[in-house]
Amino acid sequence: MALMLFRMDLNIYGFVGIIMLIGIVKKNAIMMIDFALEAERREGKSPHEAIYQGCLIRFRPIMMTTMAAIMGSLPIALGFGAGAEARRPLGLRLLADCFFPSS
Repeated sequence: MALMLFRMDLNIYGFVGIIMLIGIVKKNAIMMIDFALEAERREGKSPHEAIYQGCLIRFRPIMMTTMAAIMGSLPIALGFGAGAEARRPLGLRLLADCFFPSS
């Protein structure tokens, strides 16, 4: 959606951005689920309580990862540097999905 908004084609850099975001989302989910499973096993919490607690405790590391991705892709999306026009879809894809995950 972001690439359509800025009238850009989905090239190899855009695909790299999509794959990168899939990895970030997968890592975040693994962090929460791992914490929830440990809470279920060790503290005897219900699944709902365990995942809720996991979300609360793992929120900060997840936000740190998201902010690092945003700050790292901002210069790419703005088009700074040599060959920036080729890499711009990567930055736009990352920024769009970090701000609006369903775009």
